[in-house]
Amino acid sequence: MRQVRQSGARSGAWVATRLQGCSFGIPDPGFDGSGDCRDPSPYRSGILGLLGGAALFWALAVITAGSSVAATPWPFEGVWDCEVGTFTFTGSDYDSGEAPMPIVDIAPEGDTFTLTFEDNYQLSLAMNPDGTMTWFSPVSGDSFLCRRTP
Repeated sequence: MRQVRQSGARSGAWVATRLQGCSFGIPDPGFDGSGDCRDPSPYRSGILGLLGGAALFWALAVITAGSSVAATPWPFEGVWDCEVGTFTFTGSDYDSGEAPMPIVDIAPEGDTFTLTFEDNYQLSLAMNPDGTMTWFSPVSGDSFLCRRTP
């Protein structure tokens, strides 16, 4: 790669371009030898190369550590008595007593959480200050006051 001043862009803008027939200073198969195949990129060595290596190290450390650290549970997770039945919520499923439904998205907005399921069905869970939860279905209009079971 090399830096080339781009015309028509902001004054002084630099863009990286790939050298013809080269990949990171190594000739591509079939390279006819014309041109310069050295890679003068500042990212290949020096302080910028060191910073790139450090960033890669931290990214790998975060990914590795993330898999061993338990995620914080959502406030609605658990078993709830919701007037018409016992509903169970995990970070990945909702079970109203019939069969678990996989949750494909959780959209938090303050103390309210909109759960989306595979068939685009949604329900809203509002965490109330007194520790109860309001279950609401925008499709049916049903609403239940839920209390966490011991």
